[in-house]
Amino acid sequence: MWTGVLLACGLSCAVLAAAEEKTKEVEAGEIKLQVPESWKAAERLRTFRIAEFAIPARKGEKEMDAELIVFHFGPEGGGGIDDNIERWKKTFDEKGREMKVTQGSSEQGKYVFLELSGTYNKSVGPPVLGRTEKMPNSRGLFVILSSKNSGNYFIRLTGADGLVKSSSESFRKSFGGDASKEEEYKSK
Repeated sequence: MWTGVLLACGLSCAVLAAAEEKTKEVEAGEIKLQVPESWKAAERLRTFRIAEFAIPARKGEKEMDAELIVFHFGPEGGGGIDDNIERWKKTFDEKGREMKVTQGSSEQGKYVFLELSGTYNKSVGPPVLGRTEKMPNSRGLFVILSSKNSGNYFIRLTGADGLVKSSSESFRKSFGGDASKEEEYKSK
């Protein structure tokens, strides 16, 4: 049903459709995420990943799927906010890269929200090998959610630009974020 509507009215309707989609609650460590039912949970998780979802490309579109991954390294693990922003920034080629960093608060804790677009250097194979594949026309949404009880959670949504854009509202809502209440993040 949505395919014709999405093609007819573009991104604004895609965002509306995503906002109206039924959600399910998923526990990821000590945080809870409300994710759309169409997001498929991974059956097997790799090291340090406490939740992982595949976000299918929209019907009729020839773009790659997107993936959402939640990492948690314990109360003191994972590094500082500015270090992670710099590391994530480097996953996109400098040429043509666009970036925006905001901060906000949710019932689950304060968060920093980084949005990047351009050519994503997607990790291929074991991270220790450092191999990547260039994925032009990509977007990444990266969040550091500071849980009141268990430290930082690192949430990453990456994929095709259009798909990630149309999923951004659902992504923010998944952890309780609200773009209208965010302010510009200032590096510490």
